[in-house]
Amino acid sequence: MRDDVDAGRQPDVQGQVLGGRYRLREQLGSGGMAVVWSATDEVLQRVVAVKMLAPHHAAKPESLRRIRAEARTAATLSHPNVAQVHDYGEAEEDGQTVPYVVMELVPGQTLEQRMAEGPVEPRVAFRICAEVAAALTAAHAADLVHRDIKPSNVIVTETGAKVVDFGIAASVSPGSDGTLPDEVLGTPSYLAPERLTDDAVEPASDVYALGVLLYKLLTRQLPWQVDNTVQLLVAHVYTEPAPLPSLTGVPDDVIDLCHRCLRKDPALRPDAPEAAAILAAAAGLRVVADERAHAAAVPAEDGEPSAVLIPPPGIRAASPSGPPPPAPAPRRPRTLLVAAGAAVALIAGGLVAAAVAGAPTGERAAATPPSATGSPGAQASPGAPGDTSPGGPAGGGTTTAGGGTPPVPGQPGTGVTAGTGTEPTGADLEPTAEPTTPDAQPEPQQRTLSSVGGSVLATCTADGAAHLLSWEPAETYTVAKVEAGPAIRARIAFKNSEHTVRMTVGCLKGVPSAVTTTN
Repeated sequence: MRDDVDAGRQPDVQGQVLGGRYRLREQLGSGGMAVVWSATDEVLQRVVAVKMLAPHHAAKPESLRRIRAEARTAATLSHPNVAQVHDYGEAEEDGQTVPYVVMELVPGQTLEQRMAEGPVEPRVAFRICAEVAAALTAAHAADLVHRDIKPSNVIVTETGAKVVDFGIAASVSPGSDGTLPDEVLGTPSYLAPERLTDDAVEPASDVYALGVLLYKLLTRQLPWQVDNTVQLLVAHVYTEPAPLPSLTGVPDDVIDLCHRCLRKDPALRPDAPEAAAILAAAAGLRVVADERAHAAAVPAEDGEPSAVLIPPPGIRAASPSGPPPPAPAPRRPRTLLVAAGAAVALIAGGLVAAAVAGAPTGERAAATPPSATGSPGAQASPGAPGDTSPGGPAGGGTTTAGGGTPPVPGQPGTGVTAGTGTEPTGADLEPTAEPTTPDAQPEPQQRTLSSVGGSVLATCTADGAAHLLSWEPAETYTVAKVEAGPAIRARIAFKNSEHTVRMTVGCLKGVPSAVTTTN
């Protein structure tokens, strides 16, 4: 067991009742900043997960602020692929204020654990990444950036993937105006270049991390060959990623998407809705309307902890040993927050996940220790520092509850219809349909696309642009805004006294499709 787990144990609070209703039962695990317990909600008689600030952080105002912000952030999101907060409170322990966040405890394992079990089928990788992109779409629509997308912050359940740990999420804001931040919160393998140069908080940074995640799921390695964390951080800014090779079962549009997600300039990356649509299509999924919210997952075990990157005094840039790499034309003036002797202090970016698949009615949960064969940065790829996933082949696929509707690639208010209710195997997977003449331009088609707020008649132009031909609001709704196109994405918003429903229409191989968000 990791030292930070032992250091964070709280044996004296077992059995304690928080807020008059949550009785702590068993410590599931710990990160550097918080401890996760299973608990019984004595009011509703259900088992929940309770995340408490670790004792050695309880007296720090900044830690208190972060966990409060996490609760508020997660509570604003309602989406089947986002972990949702049930409650927040503060307890008194030895004269200290100890905040806690209550989440639903669900069976499942982290994507990091799943990747360690064996090769992942491409279509399963597409589905998981589509669901992560759907979660990001919901967050970005609420002007929130996760900032720490990685395998240990994705839980794979029987009904699909859920993104957890919004502990370092932040509202969208521009980067600094030339003043270097004191620290950059995140995980080295997944940090976008702009995070390292001016710590800009923008949705494109999450898309970059999604590209790294997709690349690693398909190849079992990072896009760069480096020897240490400093070289890895420099590579994010200066070194182009190795091209994703041509892989069996991976269509060209997914390869192109991965390359675009990893572009140095955030303005050149696709947005999360586009990524979700392309990946869902590659996985053979169909996006349908579904306004229901779904349950949340317990925080994930973190084999690659997030890091606080602290530049040494007086040092403002560095490069690996040998000749300095050529710098690309910058989007704005940049100064790399890394030096050859940069200190990297590990903090909590995720917690031990409860692997409770098979437990009777959620009454049993067990912390899953790191693999005995894993070592930080040793096996995921030659010289992949900061990447501590166990060193086996990449992980297996997700399962879909039989007859059920899995969570949705897309946005809040969408669902996914899959063709099977069991875990996909090599024999079960059908190849992604390709046009008989790959170079031929598909015939544009018209589609009526519906949402709870209204419907649109959409078509695709010969050059692949989306065009709204007509629209009709639902009862009680009015049309608030229309961007009919033709454009890469056409948009319309329907509004009533309680909700705003936004439909974003794009084209894939000549067929219009919509992603819907409800606020």
